[in-house]
Amino acid sequence: MKKITTSISAYTLAFTIALVYVGFGTIAVCSVYPSDPFYDSWSEWWLLITFPVIVVSFGYRYAEAHILWPVFIIQFIMFVSVFLALSSLLKKKKISKWMN
Repeated sequence: MKKITTSISAYTLAFTIALVYVGFGTIAVCSVYPSDPFYDSWSEWWLLITFPVIVVSFGYRYAEAHILWPVFIIQFIMFVSVFLALSSLLKKKKISKWMN
């Protein structure tokens, strides 16, 4: 039973971290141009911080500035990949012991 709860807590932690990290990256990519609603200087910092997960969507946004739905699809794929990578890392024995 303890192994199941550790696995569930690892998934919950991985989901939360991936959602926040990729979510901030998505908002930053959607705030690049001055015509965007959330445009401000803060987006430059979040673009640098979340660069590993936004590099593809930023490249798309640079090429095509007005269509946003492909950015959301790319970021959803990045969210799933980050979630799977984090959950596999957190399920390992060393990190699972740390969480308890």
